[in-house]
Amino acid sequence: MYYLLTIFICALIIYIPNAICNVSGSDNPWVYYLLAVVIYIAASVVVDGIVAFIIRRLPAKWMNPDKGMIKTRPWEQKFYDKIKVPSWKKFMPDLGAFTKFPKGQIVDPKNNEYIERFILEASYGVVIHYLSVPFSALILLLGLIKPNDLATWTVGVPVMVVNMVLILLPALSLKYNIPKLKRIYDMNVRLANKKAQIKKD
Repeated sequence: MYYLLTIFICALIIYIPNAICNVSGSDNPWVYYLLAVVIYIAASVVVDGIVAFIIRRLPAKWMNPDKGMIKTRPWEQKFYDKIKVPSWKKFMPDLGAFTKFPKGQIVDPKNNEYIERFILEASYGVVIHYLSVPFSALILLLGLIKPNDLATWTVGVPVMVVNMVLILLPALSLKYNIPKLKRIYDMNVRLANKKAQIKKD
């Protein structure tokens, strides 16, 4: 809900100055810019969806939480603490419905199969969101339909920037959670080994 409200407010902030200033000189500026905002937002959703569709079909073995862009390094953890990720990550949308694995909260912390799946889904999410950032620029290609149209810069670029920010924030939230999930997994292993040792003795 908060996410959709943010998108709506940003859309208004982009639309209103364009409609008032009429930078393209259209005969129907408010209609033109309204359509431009809607089209650029729709294009962003399509691009993000395509990136997600492709990444989700990559092998699970490539989603190693200890390597590459997925790994949370010590300086990153300090940065996430500094920007207070725990206080705002609850406002991030949970798109787990698309993979039938909600990631809004840890519902079965003692089940390592569940934790392992959670880490995998979070890893996929990090890669999807990170790669969606540069690919967001593809929406500017819509400007080729009407060359030299200033709306490409006054509508397309702001929509692109907003989209980049909104898809980057969930990635930070997921990266913040992965070390916690790994600690829970390791703790479960230690407890299982301890119980096994007690039974053995």
